[in-house]
Amino acid sequence: MKAWHGVLDTLVRERRSRLVGYAYLLAGDRPTAEDLVHDAIIRTFSRARRLDDVNRAEAYVRRTILTQFLNRRSSQAVARSKQHLLVERDAAPADEHAGEHDAVVLALRELPSRQRACVVLRHVEQLTTAETAARMGVSEGAVKRYLHDAIAHMRETLGDLGFADPAEDRVTAVIPRRGAR
Repeated sequence: MKAWHGVLDTLVRERRSRLVGYAYLLAGDRPTAEDLVHDAIIRTFSRARRLDDVNRAEAYVRRTILTQFLNRRSSQAVARSKQHLLVERDAAPADEHAGEHDAVVLALRELPSRQRACVVLRHVEQLTTAETAARMGVSEGAVKRYLHDAIAHMRETLGDLGFADPAEDRVTAVIPRRGAR
């Protein structure tokens, strides 16, 4: 048995639920998240790669999930045209925070894909702005703009999210001019 077989088995058995959770935050619904993870795993392991470590394999699959999500614009249009055929779940919330969770997921769904990806990478994956920019293949300024617009939209939808107000983060320093007493 090749080394990557064991890595694939461990990845699917132990880390699949985390990958689906990551994809769910990007996609906004479980079936699409499941599809993203399934496709990413197939794409990752269908080519000859040196994936002999589960952590490297998981990182590669996460990157593939993000890339597939960002490139799905045309398939999303098809999915929207068939959305009326899907049945929404009507199960009771599992815990007291389920309503908040659903509201956040709905607010994320309303965001354009790049803004949604920035929010997930920056605030859920806790990547730096530079890491988010590198992962998405855009400039740091673009990431900051996407985050600004996304958070503004989410604040309108959800109210205060607990994000610090940029004005509160600033420190005003009084620097005396030279020669002033």
